[in-house]
Amino acid sequence: MRLPDPSDGRPRPIPGLLPLLLYVLLRGLDATVLKGLQDLGMAHPVQGENPISFCNVFFLAQLTVGLAALIPGRRTLANDLAQLGPADRRLLALHGGLGLFLGPVAYYLALESLSVISQTLLFALVLPVSALLARWLLGEALPAGFRLSLGLIGAGLVLPQAAMAMDGGRMDDLTGIVWALVGVLAFAGSAVSGRAIAARRWPAAVGVGVPTLLSALVFGAIALVLFGPQHFLLLRLWWVVGVIGVYAVTLSLGRELALRQAYRRCSVAVVSLWSSLALVVAVLSAALLLGEPLGVPVLAGAALVLGGVFVSRRPGPIRSRLSPVSEARHPRRAPPRS
Repeated sequence: MRLPDPSDGRPRPIPGLLPLLLYVLLRGLDATVLKGLQDLGMAHPVQGENPISFCNVFFLAQLTVGLAALIPGRRTLANDLAQLGPADRRLLALHGGLGLFLGPVAYYLALESLSVISQTLLFALVLPVSALLARWLLGEALPAGFRLSLGLIGAGLVLPQAAMAMDGGRMDDLTGIVWALVGVLAFAGSAVSGRAIAARRWPAAVGVGVPTLLSALVFGAIALVLFGPQHFLLLRLWWVVGVIGVYAVTLSLGRELALRQAYRRCSVAVVSLWSSLALVVAVLSAALLLGEPLGVPVLAGAALVLGGVFVSRRPGPIRSRLSPVSEARHPRRAPPRS
């Protein structure tokens, strides 16, 4: 897509469009690929166990992202961490616990019981729930049209379930719905803590690298306790290619890098609006790659949810104080004297 250049009349590329589209694609494919790996693991067990588990998948995915964020800032990391106050450390721990541990675990377990389409629609609730939490904890104003957004998302979630009930079909598994709601609360909480962290302007090694790497080590320890070393040693080529190559490197790390490039070229509002289209990618990829049914109620529900997401994509001001790390890197300027 190109726009006319006012200087010479010739078209010029829209800045940031390519990384933004790549981010939307990779984010939308996440649940579809993970569901495919779960199904593939059930069909190819290792010593009677599914080799695809939340602990080994997220261990490798978060290890990849954590190291990529940590290595460039390793020389100043010790000094940056030493400047964090107790409140900063608690914020970092809370952010990691919610968004990097509890959220992914609930996301994975919900996906085991739900279809990709149902799970994707349910996780659209992260937006209104995070807006309510930001209103409560950070004093941010609710987005314009918040009630309309919440109503559209709610209608989009209810419509497919009601249609299945009327047709005598089986509704979504309650266990999966409960895990999805736990994930919604966890990711909404991490969205609020993430906004507070963004306001502190920590370097990526501190705000992303440290909590992601620590969470990866927790997942690795859980895998060793629950399954033992064979969970990593008795793996097959499809597992290595699928989990490490596709999910950890391409989806997890690739999505993070694409998002960073998009933010360098586009405003937060533009990135937020475009990232809403990941819902469309998730629904279509689940239908095309996994054969999940796409009936009229599902399409109508997805359209309502997408409309609600678009309405709510208006970021509010971030209210938080700077930390010693960001103060050292970005000192405040004294106001001009009159």
